[in-house]
This record gives sequence, C-alpha cells and structure tokens, in this order.
Amino acid sequence: ERFFTYYAIRTTFYESLWRKTNDTNRPTFYVPHKTMFNWLGIALVLIILTALLATLSWYKRIFSPHPEIVRKLLHIGMGLAILPVPWLFDAAWPALVLVAITAPVLMALRTTRLQGNWGAVLGGVGRKQSLGEIYFVGGVAVLFLLTGDDPLRFSIPILLLALADAAAALIGIRYGRRYYTTFGGDKTLEGSLAFLVAAFFCIQMPLLLFSALQPIETLLIALLLSLLLMMVEAVAWRGLDNFFIPIFGFVLLDGSMGMSIGVLWGQLVITVPLAILTIQVLINITFTVEAHR
Repeated sequence: ERFFTYYAIRTTFYESLWRKTNDTNRPTFYVPHKTMFNWLGIALVLIILTALLATLSWYKRIFSPHPEIVRKLLHIGMGLAILPVPWLFDAAWPALVLVAITAPVLMALRTTRLQGNWGAVLGGVGRKQSLGEIYFVGGVAVLFLLTGDDPLRFSIPILLLALADAAAALIGIRYGRRYYTTFGGDKTLEGSLAFLVAAFFCIQMPLLLFSALQPIETLLIALLLSLLLMMVEAVAWRGLDNFFIPIFGFVLLDGSMGMSIGVLWGQLVITVPLAILTIQVLINITFTVEAHR
C-alpha cells in the first residue's frame, strides 16, 4: 500500500491545478492541462536517452571497450530511464509516442552512415541480425499496456531487463568458461548463473519492500521466477530476450502473486530440476556439435 500512495498525492496535486476557480485575478497560465505533464515526461525521457547515447558514444570512442559492454550499459541506462514511467504518465498514449519516436531512431542508428557516430553504441558486436534495442522498446511498450497503473508489476520486469540481463552478458564476457550454443549464438553457464542471482534480487527486494506479501512468499516467488526467466534468457535468440524477459516476467509475476505458499513450494520443486536439466542439455548439445566439426 505504501507503494501506491503516490497516486493519492499525484491526484491531489493535479486536482489542485485543474480545479476551476472564481478568482479572476489568478493568471490563466497557472492552470495547465494534464496533457502538458505527459509531454513533459516524454521530453524528459528523450533528453535522458539522448544524453545516454552521447555519453556512451564518447566512452566507446575514447576507451574502446568490448562492444557488448557498451550495449549492455545502454540497456541499463534505458531501463533506469524508463523505470519512472508509471509516475510520469497517467495514460498509455505517451508510452506509445515514445515507442513511435525511439524505434525509428534506433533503426536509423544502425545504418552505415551513422555507424561511426552514435550508431557504434548499437553495432559492432558481430550480431547484425539482432534487433535487441528495438525489441527492448517494444517489450517496454507492451509491458506498460499490460500493467496499466500498477508500478510494482511494471518496475520488476524493467529491473530484470535492465540489470539481470546485463549481468548475464557482462559476467559471461569477463568470467565465462563453460559455453553453450543457442539459436542466436554462444552463451555461458557463468552468465546464466549471474542472471539467476541478479534476477532473484530484482524480484525479491521490491516485493519485500513494496507489497503486502509475507517474506517467505517473496522468497519463493523470487526463486521460482528467477529460475524460469533464466531458462527463457538461455534459449532466447537474436535479441528477443529483450522482449521475452519483461513480458514473461510480468505474466509469471502476476500469476505467482496469487499462489499460496504450498503451491509455490510445489512449483519450485518442479522448476529446480527442470532448470538444471535445461542448462545441462544445452551444454551437452554444444559439446556434441563441437565434437562432430
């Protein structure tokens, strides 16, 4: 309940601005329309994203880091920039406007002419057929439409997308030793475990702090969802994890929050061996393919 008190505050604030008054001395420009707040929110998000692209372009040009590090830093920044969207917008159309603006821009940044500038932040990772950033934007838009005015159910999938997915890639690059092959390329066991740990905290901490669930329920939900989403991330291809993670994250979260503790324990008992089996099968398939080359 504490998490939703901002609605009462925001409503009171808006009503105080929109309330008609008989005071003829009051300046007319003092009473803004609520649409203006949505446009200001759109402008704020676009300014942050522009600054993020400019900063990462400079970072890549000066320090020449691994291309995937730059891309994941972009994803982290994008995720954190859109995290306040439920507080900024009181309708779905501003989110759709953001998608209509950012998706074509991100596509344009992949063109040859722009690759040497801001486009280098998106490209140069050897995955030209990946449209991860486009799926990212699309996933966020669909998530906002699904969650409506529920910040908790919006924020947790965004944290998963921004932090857990990035942790998997960055840990895999730095410490990955055991590789397995998926439809879209190679991934690592170490990266999958990093996703598991990061996803657990991205789910458990918000539920513990901002929901009415018991601590044991938040623990079981976080364990269950982090395992299931680790499998989703492991088998996703060509950047589709940026779409699957927020959508599946919301669906699983929404369903599990209504489960009893007994049902959650039962689901967890089934999911743990299934997750282990999935990763082991992927590793074995990779070894078999490599052996026949």
